[in-house]
Amino acid sequence: MRILDLFDLETTIVDSSKISLDESRIDPQFFSSNQLFIDNLDTKPLSHFCEEIFNPGVFKREFLEDSNECRYLASAEIASFEPEITYITNSQADALRLRVKKGWVLITGFGTIGSIRITDSIIDGYAVANNVTRAIVKEKYSGFIAAFLASEYGNKLLNDYAAGAVVKYIEAPQISKIPVPVINESIISSIDKKYLTAVTCREQSHELLQRANALVLQYNNLPPITDIKPETLDSDRMVEIRMTNLNEFTQDYRLDAHFYNPIAKVIVENIIQHCPKNDNLYNIADCSFRGSRSTRNYVDKDNGIAFLSGKNIIQIRPDFKYISKSETANLDDMLLSEGQILISRSGTLGRTLLIYKNYEGCTASEHLIRVKPETSKIDSGYLYAFLSSDYGFHQLLRYKHGAVIDEITEDQISQSLIPLPLEKQQKEIGDLVRQAYELRAEAIRLEDEAQELLTQALTQV
Repeated sequence: MRILDLFDLETTIVDSSKISLDESRIDPQFFSSNQLFIDNLDTKPLSHFCEEIFNPGVFKREFLEDSNECRYLASAEIASFEPEITYITNSQADALRLRVKKGWVLITGFGTIGSIRITDSIIDGYAVANNVTRAIVKEKYSGFIAAFLASEYGNKLLNDYAAGAVVKYIEAPQISKIPVPVINESIISSIDKKYLTAVTCREQSHELLQRANALVLQYNNLPPITDIKPETLDSDRMVEIRMTNLNEFTQDYRLDAHFYNPIAKVIVENIIQHCPKNDNLYNIADCSFRGSRSTRNYVDKDNGIAFLSGKNIIQIRPDFKYISKSETANLDDMLLSEGQILISRSGTLGRTLLIYKNYEGCTASEHLIRVKPETSKIDSGYLYAFLSSDYGFHQLLRYKHGAVIDEITEDQISQSLIPLPLEKQQKEIGDLVRQAYELRAEAIRLEDEAQELLTQALTQV
C-alpha cells in the first residue's frame, strides 16, 4: 500500500491557461474542483453586478462609550444579533467612509471569511471594520448576490480566492473578480425577493424585541438604565468606586469588587422599590441542569445532530457543528426543548436565547446554562425579555468570577431578582417575544428556499 492511499486527497489537473500572469496564483485551493464546476457555467465577475466594491483604509481604533457618537461593529459581529456596544467618533466614521448603508452587501474577509449580511435598518449608518468588504450592488441583485456568496459555491470561492499563510484574508480587488453564474432572470428575481423578505423579517423581529424590552420597564415602573446615576467616590465619575457596608457581604464572602458594582446595586434597589411583586429566579424557574460533559465526536450533517456553542446563540444564522448520534454519551441530557432559556456561562457572559421554533431537539454545550421557567409562575417569553434586558444582564454579570476566563454558575444566577407584573402584562410581553422568534424562523426558512432555488439552477436538477 502506498502512503498516499491512507489519505483522502483532492487532486485536480489544471490547464496552464488557468494560471494567469496577473494573478500568479499557484496555491492549490485556488484551483479547487468547485472552481472547475463554476468555470463550466456562464459567469460574470461580481463587479458586473455592483456599482462599487471597496474596503475602507486601515485606521487606528479609539473606542468610546458615548452613545452620541457612531456605533461600531467589528468583523466578527456582522453575523450577530447582539454585537458589543462600542463607539467611534462621528468624524472618524465619516472621514474614513466607515458607515454602511441599507442594501449594501457586507462580506467578512479576515479570519472567518465569508460571513454575509445585507445591511438592514438595524445596522444602517453603523461604522463597520475596514476588513469587511462593502459591495454596493445594483438594483434587483442585492438579495441574489448575498444568496450566492452565502451558498456553498460562493463561500468556497471566497475562501479559494483568499490569501495568507497563517491567517486568511481577502479584500475588494479579489472579491470583485469572484465569478457569479448568470442564470435565468426570473430565478434571480425569486431568489432576490426571498432574501430581501428574510431581511425584512429580521428587522420586524428586532422591532418586536425592542417593544418587549420597553414594556419590561414600563410594566415594572423601572427607569431606563441610562437614567441611573450610581453612587461613586470619584467626583469626575471616571471610576466606579464606592464604600460598602458589612451587611452587603453574603454567605459567599465575595471580595471581588465587581460583585458590589454600583449599577447592579441600584438595579436591585429599583426592583425592590418599584416592583411590589418580585422573586428570586430560583423560585420561579429550574436552573439546576448543568449540561452533560462528554467527548464530542464531530461528524457531517447527515450523521449527526446540531450542537450549539456559546457563539451560536447570538448568530443570525448559526454555523453549527454536528456531534455523533451514536457515539455521544448522555445525548438525551444535552437535548433542548421549547421554553428553555439558554445563558452563556463562560467567556462572553450573559448572552441569552429562547428555545422557541428554532433549536428544539438540538444539543447544546455544557457552557450554556439551561433555565426552565415554571409556566404556572411566570411566562417564559417574559422571563427571556427580562433576562436579556439591562436589568437582567447586569444582575447576571455581577456574579462573574475567574482569574483567566470569566464564569458564572447556575446557583449564582438563581439569586437574580425578577419583577413579576400582572399575568396579562407578562403574556403581552411574552407574545411579542414569541412573534419575534417566529419571524427569525421565517427568515431562515426563506433563505433556505432561496438556496434551494440557486442549487437547482446551477445543477439543473
